[in-house]
Amino acid sequence: MRDAPHHGAPRLLLIPGSQRRESFNARLLAHLAQRLQGQCEVDLLDARDVDLPLFDQDLEGEPRVLGPVATLLRRIEASQGLIVASPEYNGQLTPFLKNLVDWTTRLPHIDASFANPFIDRPLLLCSASTGWSGGAMAIPSARALFGYVGCVVIGDTVCVPRADQAWTGDGYAFDPFFDDQVDASLERVLQLARGFAAQRGASHPIPA
Repeated sequence: MRDAPHHGAPRLLLIPGSQRRESFNARLLAHLAQRLQGQCEVDLLDARDVDLPLFDQDLEGEPRVLGPVATLLRRIEASQGLIVASPEYNGQLTPFLKNLVDWTTRLPHIDASFANPFIDRPLLLCSASTGWSGGAMAIPSARALFGYVGCVVIGDTVCVPRADQAWTGDGYAFDPFFDDQVDASLERVLQLARGFAAQRGASHPIPA
């Protein structure tokens, strides 16, 4: 899903870490996308559209693999900031998300016309879970991964515990204090995205 462009505003790519159809993290990103309306352009990635095999260097010559990877990489490049929401699997981020990062960062080593799309891009990490931690146990591993590949990972996080109770059926309902925290985190990543956009100049078009 892609919002209509906002002239002069940064573009944020929202990446879910779960392919589950009723993912609380995909729902969280949709909630954040609504809160961002009018402030930026939002590109909301549908995880079910990312059909990549488990990273395997033996597949590096396969056009059926590299085509989708290149499309995904260009979509990251077309953004000036990222928001990632991943559930917690045994205290770690998801294999789906790790695999997505592995493929997109490997492509520049296969084809020199591509570059690492994560370098210097600001990133807000989020998580939602039905447990008490809100997925917070996975945040350190996500921070380590995205910091390693070059993202500017902001200190703020948005973690939603007992997400099934916060979900109303039509969206998330948070208390006013948590709402203020969410808005503050979104404003921080927006500020950094604006700075990134100014540094890099005109934004890239999103690939069709």
